[in-house]
Order: sequence, then structure tokens, then C-alpha cells
Amino acid sequence: MKTILTLISLYLICSVHLSVAQQNQDSPADTTTYYLSPVIITATQATERESPVTFSNLTQQELSERYSTQDIPVLLSELPSITYYSENGNGIGYNYINLRGFDQRRLSVMINGVPQNDPEDHNVYWIDFPDLIASTGIVQVQRGAGSAFYGPPAIGGSINLTTNPFSRKPGITLETMLGFQEFGDDERTLSLNTRKYTATINSGLIEQQYMVYGRLGKILSNGYRENSWVDFNSYFLGAVRFDKEMMTRIHIFGGPIADGLAYYGLPKFVNDNKTFRRQNLVYWEVDSTGKGYGYTQARRTQEIENFSQPHYELLNEWQLSPTTTLHNTIFYYTGDGFFDYDASWADTSLLRIGYAYGIPTSQNPTNTLVRAFVGNKQWGWLPRIEYDHGDGSLTLGAELRIHRSTHWGKIQFAEGLPTNFDPDYHFYEYNGEKDILSAYAHELYRLAENTTLMADLQLVRNRYGIKNEKYLNNTFSLPYIFVNPRVGLNYNITDEWNAYLSLAYTSREPRLRNLYAAEDSYFGATPQFKADTTGGVVKYDFGEPLAKPEHLLDLEAGAGFRNSIARLSANVFWMEFTDELVKSGQVDIFGQPVTGNAERTRHIGVELDGSFNIVEALTLSGNFSLSQNELVKHRVYLESADSAGNTIVVPTSLDGNPIAGFPNALGNVRVTYRQHPITLSVLAKYVGAFYTDNFKNEDNKNDAYTVLNAEIIYQTPEIAGTTFTLRGEVRNIFNNLYFMSGEGNAFFPAAERNYLVGITANL
Repeated sequence: MKTILTLISLYLICSVHLSVAQQNQDSPADTTTYYLSPVIITATQATERESPVTFSNLTQQELSERYSTQDIPVLLSELPSITYYSENGNGIGYNYINLRGFDQRRLSVMINGVPQNDPEDHNVYWIDFPDLIASTGIVQVQRGAGSAFYGPPAIGGSINLTTNPFSRKPGITLETMLGFQEFGDDERTLSLNTRKYTATINSGLIEQQYMVYGRLGKILSNGYRENSWVDFNSYFLGAVRFDKEMMTRIHIFGGPIADGLAYYGLPKFVNDNKTFRRQNLVYWEVDSTGKGYGYTQARRTQEIENFSQPHYELLNEWQLSPTTTLHNTIFYYTGDGFFDYDASWADTSLLRIGYAYGIPTSQNPTNTLVRAFVGNKQWGWLPRIEYDHGDGSLTLGAELRIHRSTHWGKIQFAEGLPTNFDPDYHFYEYNGEKDILSAYAHELYRLAENTTLMADLQLVRNRYGIKNEKYLNNTFSLPYIFVNPRVGLNYNITDEWNAYLSLAYTSREPRLRNLYAAEDSYFGATPQFKADTTGGVVKYDFGEPLAKPEHLLDLEAGAGFRNSIARLSANVFWMEFTDELVKSGQVDIFGQPVTGNAERTRHIGVELDGSFNIVEALTLSGNFSLSQNELVKHRVYLESADSAGNTIVVPTSLDGNPIAGFPNALGNVRVTYRQHPITLSVLAKYVGAFYTDNFKNEDNKNDAYTVLNAEIIYQTPEIAGTTFTLRGEVRNIFNNLYFMSGEGNAFFPAAERNYLVGITANL
């Protein structure tokens, strides 16, 4: 990979040199008018005063001002109804985003309209495309059942990042950033714990037809918690060709990453202890007082991850006629990697070693470290055709995606293994499959000059499969078919005011792990299907899964105002669910929430968003959300003991309880001063309290918190043809100690006050 990137980098440098020379000699650039659209608009983009959709945008200027080293969830968290949490505390590494309280598995996340949710798990691994924001032109976040026709249907909302790194002007940009972290009680002690280095090349316009872009980067961080380091390498390589009626882009991006694992939270009592809150434990117990540890086991330094997932995209836009445009996107992702985790608790039977497996030993290994490997391949085609019929526009499109995966586990290290033990022996192994096929129609019809009707219909067929499972041989192929309709109306009351209303019905299949966590089968996970135990033999009916698809009826209504000095919007939502997949307050072996169906749930709320130019150089912006998230009808079954001490199962109603993970109040306020060459901005963020289980247990509650951040940017005058941009940041200015999120009784601490300085040279 390093050799390939080096060769491509040399090619890009040569391309820039040759293109500049040719433009200087031959190109009539000074007399040629050229227009480059800032983004390729996709079928997933909503438009203000036209689309009856609740959405927010982050522009390229806002991204440039706010982005430094933080991951995408951190950057998006100041948009309405968005929160995030970081496993390692400092926002670089494994980060998770929530929209209206719905976790990222319930969102549809796209890059250039291409789905990014893992087909099997629905999760989004932001860690696999570090530094992507630096090559992004706009981010649009749609809340509720947004118009995302690709990927998993949008339950909580959709996020689409549109890359636009190309520039007509050739140039080279070099960037260095350093981050400093306060630790412990001595706030005068700073540790250099984050570094970022990037180089960017833009060819400019070559022969009035081509542009080439390349960006290479590296981000290093020690994390906030112990042994939660990251080592990110990133690349984004792109080329665009302009023809008279066609534009074609090629993107290759990704980055090999390595990191230290930190996926378990900590007990609540550690928050005020600046030493304990940085711990990275693989297991802990609280003592009888609830204010101290009874037992702890630190995470081993060997518990690491290595992964690489390159993305290959071809995007083509062809104007067939003045009224008809054909779009095609073809993509291919391949990802391979592993993570090593402690399994000192596993004996010979769990690790499937011993005489029964042809391995002559009865001795349990000790100090075991397991390596879990995942290999993914996914390709897809996203065609669509847009027709402007005079009274509006009609879009017809489709999605075809094929996903295949390989999973296995082996003993990476252990003491007491038998002589001549095969180091490549897999004690679990299987292949996963998912096929996705959908078709949709999207109509925007102008009923009148100021009124637009939207009508959408999506047909989806998804198929899960597991095959070639070693030892247990559980094999199944399970299809899901859904119809997702949506209608909406936008009315432009005046040139400044508009209002909209939309109604959508959306369905989505459960995760593959809800059906069968095959990688956990070695320690007892079984297929979650209807079973026949006649004769003492378990036979599964793989056509009858226990986990049900979730169904959402979403009603959204809103109004907006915009003039030269102010922008305001307000909306309400009513989201009625059947069989919503909700958190239980428990986590699996890898720290991920365990979910299950709730028969009926309801989410209602109001969201406010706006900005105001106080004076020419001073802008006040912000948003505020209030919501109520309720289990309308939900019953769980808990183990208890009868009077004789026998274990019994007791049904327990949770009707009326708040849903775990959903804060009822959120708010952001930002004040920005822009007066060239200085930009100064201060952000205040508030996240209300929320429960981390569904039992309304006050001990399992993430307390409300407020945090203040500030950024300053200074651009120097041109010096010998080069301009420099200086950046400074302070995060968590008042050094508040708080938890960002939690699952059950385990919580994730946020980093203490930290600083960043950076310099960018534009050559």
C-alpha cells in the first residue's frame, strides 16, 4: 500500500508541474470562462423552500473553520438534535453519533450518496475514513425519515457527505497540528498527545478538461484514556473530467489504521477522580459502598486493532437532453483487518481445543489473547435518471449492492498450549452475505408557483445469509421485502417565509447479530429463530426469526424564515414505532449495546435552529431541541427467585418509561467573529440527562452537562507567494468533568481541558 501511495503521489506532483507549465505556455485560461459546480447534487439532497424535509447543512466554509483533527461525529454534534460520544475520550478514534437519540445504526450514512452503514451490523465505522472532512464540500443531515433512498432506510435520519476537493487553481498545501492534553490535578502539566501532518496537491484545470487532487495525511494520538492510542494514515485521490454534456469523477480514499481498544465504560463514581476516569479496564466490579472498586482488571496493551478499508468510486453525470440527466455511481469497498482481545476467561471447550477437536490436550490455556479477523467485500451500482417535465421533476433510481464477508477467530497468544499447536487454527469461522436491491420514484411537482408537492415510493428487498460455519454448520438465507412511501408539501408563504408538512412510513430489518451472533457462538450464542426441541434435539426454523423488523410512521411539520441578516427554522415531529429496536442497558462482549424489539414506542419533539448577523462581522447561531421518548408498550422477562430459592422468569412491564439513550433536551450556541484576517468563534454545548437503561434506574443515568470550546484562525499576508493560516483551539475551557454517554452502569468519560495549535501553508 505504501508503495502504491508513493507512486500515485509522484504522479500527482508531476501532473501539477506539467499542467502549470502547459497553462503558462499554451492555455487561454485568461479568456476562457469555466464553471465548476461546488458539489454533485445527489437524489438524497434536500433543497430549502422546495423539499418538505427537516434538514441542516454544514457548508465548506464552516467545515474549513471548524475542522482540525476531530472525527466526523464530533464535528456534526453542534447541529440540531445531534450528540456523540468517544470511547477514548478525546474525539479521535472510535466515535459514535446519535440523532434525536437514535444511534448511528438507525441512521443512513452516505458519502457522495454511497451507503456507509455496514450491511451486516448497520454500524458506521468513521475510523475507516480519517481526515475525510478535509476533502468534503458540504454535509447535509436530514432528521426523521429523510429522503435517503440508498442504504438502510433512515429511521432517525440520514447524513450525506459530498466530497469536493477540486480547485481550478493549482497549488500545494502543507499542514501540521499539535494537540496538548491536561491530565490529573496539576492543570499546569500539559502532554503533547496529538499530532497531525498532511500534504495536499491540486493540479488546477488541465487542458480545460481535467482536474487531479491528492491528499495524504497522518494523525497520531495517545487518547485521553490509558492505552487508547490511534495511528491513522489517510489518503484521498481524485480525478475529474469535464465533457460538453458529461462530468466523470474517480475517487479513491481510506487509510490503514491502528488503535488501542477502549470499548468498555467505567462506573459512575470515577467521574470526579482524575486518575480513575482515565482507566481502560477490561473488567471491573464495584464494592458494597458503591463508591469504590471491589475488583479491576486492566486492559492489556496487546489489545489492539489493525484495519484498512479502501473506497473506490466512479461517479458519472450525463446530460442526455436539456430536460433529462442520467447519473451512475459504481463503487467497490474492500476491508480487511483484525482486533486482538483478552480471553483469559476461556477454557479448552470454549476455544474448541482438546481431544474432541483432534487436539491432544485437556489443560486449559492461560493468559489467552484472541485475534478476531474480519474481511469484507462490497460492490454496488446506483443508477438514477432525472427528468424535468416543466411542472416539476421526476427521479427514477435503483440500488444494487452485493456484500460478502469472512469472519474467523484464532488464539494469537496463550500459555500452556499443546506442543505443535497450529497457530492458524480457527476455533470459529463463517461467511456472511447480504444482497440489497431497491428501486424508487421521487416526484417534486409544482402545484402552484409557491407550492411544491413531494411524493416518494421505495421498494426494497434485502437478503441476509450465513454459510460455511465451522463446527455448528448453521446456514440460512433470510429475505426481507419493504415498501416505504412518503408524501410532503412545501408552501412558500412569502419571499422570506415558508412552511412544510411531510408524512413517511419506513421499515427496516434487524441487524444480523439480532438474528445470530455467529462470532460469539464459541461461548454460547445461538441462532435467534423459532426452535423445535422435540426429542431433546434443537432444530431451528430459519424462516421464523425472533427479532422483528421495526416500522416507523413519521409526521414532520415546520416553518422557516430567511432574509439578508437572519435565518430561523422551527419544526415538530411525531414518530410512532412498532417493534422499535431499543437498547436494553446491557452490552455484548465487545461493549456494543444489546438491543431488542419494543412492541410500541413514541418520540415527539420540537427543534429550533437559526442564525443572526448582529453586525457585519459578528454572527450568533444556535439550535435547541426538546423531546419526549417513551416506551408505550414494552414487556421484558427477568430472572428472579421464588420462595424456595428456585430461579423463575418474571414478566415486567416497562410501559411509560423513558427509552434508554434519548436526552430530552439539547442545545448549542455559537458566536463567530469574522474580520479578515481573523476568525474567532466560541461554542457552548448543552446535553440533557438521559437514562442508560429502560428501567428508569437513577443510578443508570447520564447526568446533564455543558461544555465550552473556542477556536481562533489567523491568515497571514502573502509571503513569497505563500500564505499561512494559524489555528488555535481550546476544548472544554472550564475543565468540566462529565460523561458523554453510557450503557447500563458503564459510562464514557470526556477528556479534560485540551489545546490545539496548527499551521497551514498554501504554496
